[in-house]
Amino acid sequence: MAVERRRKVLVVDDEESVRNLLQRALEEAGYQVTTATSGEEAMSEAYHGEGVELVLLDIKMPGMSGMDVLTKLTTDWPDTCVIMATAVVDVETAIKAMKLGAYDYITKPFNLDEVVLTVQRALERRDLQLQRKQYYLQIEQSVRSQTERMQAQFTELVNSLAREHKLLLKLAGQQTRGEESLLSKLPKELQEPKSSVEEFRDALLKILKRA
Repeated sequence: MAVERRRKVLVVDDEESVRNLLQRALEEAGYQVTTATSGEEAMSEAYHGEGVELVLLDIKMPGMSGMDVLTKLTTDWPDTCVIMATAVVDVETAIKAMKLGAYDYITKPFNLDEVVLTVQRALERRDLQLQRKQYYLQIEQSVRSQTERMQAQFTELVNSLAREHKLLLKLAGQQTRGEESLLSKLPKELQEPKSSVEEFRDALLKILKRA
């Protein structure tokens, strides 16, 4: 089963025969495969390697266990897809791993066709999640930009109204007795001078909230 482009997969298992088996099957399917012999080596590869998209991870290894590695991966590289490898008798632990963020699990002895299919499906789901994430980020950025633009427009409007309000107060002070006050039709919050644009803005907001 071929893939359109070579995508990087990391195989982590302390048994050389298992690593070689999985590496050969995945490379024949078109994947770029690197291997690690332990949890510690897997973390080093994750930190210093480039573009690991999926990790095939043995649950039980000496030293840093697969569950420990899974926890670190899902925390530090949440976009990396993880598939756990386990013995049939340890399926319960594999299910627990899925609750912690693993995509799926495969059981030993491996059916290599199923392994390749599971990897393909995992990467397809990862691609979909990344596309959805990018879409949400674009929407968020658009909303933020529109909000900033509206805030700038509102600030400009307030400044303009504050200037006109100040001019109106000046003209009202020049009215002769008996004339209807220019301020009489204004809301009560705007019938007195404002010491600053901010004070005028606060008065305007009170009026808008009451409307």
